Amino acid sequence: MRSNDHTGLLGEEKAAEYLLQSGHRILERRWRTPTGELDLITMDGQDLVAVEVKTRHGLGYGHPFEAITEQKLRRLQRLLIEYAAGSRLRPARRRVDAIAVTLPPGSAARASSAAVEHLKDLP
Repeated sequence: MRSNDHTGLLGEEKAAEYLLQSGHRILERRWRTPTGELDLITMDGQDLVAVEVKTRHGLGYGHPFEAITEQKLRRLQRLLIEYAAGSRLRPARRRVDAIAVTLPPGSAARASSAAVEHLKDLP
């Protein structure tokens, strides 16, 4: 497995733990279609939420949220609509959130000290 893949999976796991502690119910992890992928799909109360997870070792290449472009956000919104249309869920509303996981520089063994930031309802 490539280092970036391992980092991404570690970040998604940290994000899922955070969301569960925050009261979300995780419906899907790495949901894929021919048009794209959603990292996590959750229910937050009555809201259906697509969660984009960005993970970095330190901030040397910028903050993880900087990697979410407007084009990426539109794709995430389209994918969430696609997921909702194929499910039996009837959410009160749909939203896209982002989670930034910043791992300490160096070994993934110190992932327990990762910083997790959550942006809700991206525009």
